[in-house]
Amino acid sequence: MDGHTLEGLTLRLEAAERALRGARRAMWTGSILVALAMAGAAWWVVRNLPSSASRETIEAQHFVVRDAQGSARGVLESLPNGGAQLVMFRDPQPGDQWSGHTGPGPFSFGIRTLSTGSQLMLWDRNGGNLQVTPGSVGMAINEKPRVVLESAAGDSKLWLMDSTGTGQALSAGLLADLVAKRSAKPAPAPKHRRKH
Repeated sequence: MDGHTLEGLTLRLEAAERALRGARRAMWTGSILVALAMAGAAWWVVRNLPSSASRETIEAQHFVVRDAQGSARGVLESLPNGGAQLVMFRDPQPGDQWSGHTGPGPFSFGIRTLSTGSQLMLWDRNGGNLQVTPGSVGMAINEKPRVVLESAAGDSKLWLMDSTGTGQALSAGLLADLVAKRSAKPAPAPKHRRKH
């Protein structure tokens, strides 16, 4: 190699080293600026969160559980009257159709808290349902009550209904009266044998 080529390579190598140092400074400066921007954005987000929100809390009025096809299978939601409910739908509800079925059903399982008390509801595919509240248990078929057990402050009753909805009540007081009347019947007179 001649001196001219060696001198040219030395100049080019020095220029490349200067460029590399400049690139490193630019990368460090850029990294610091990006980190400062991210920290500033995080500070702004945390500062502007509602005071009731925290990292451990997720808040919403409706939580919808969807299957792999995107259909709603269950909902945990706040009710407009102040209560809350958890319902599992009997059939998949595509899109937002779930919102029309959370009140009346049909669904397989439901729990509600209402201003009047709590309610547990179970349905089958044939239209039969069971509803339990703190004061009663009811069974119905196709929205027509068939059996209702009520526990009231005065007297508990068992209602039995026919297919038309006409019902007869059997109360604890009525049962007590029937038992008293039965025990008050005179005993049959003993039969005497005749002597031959």
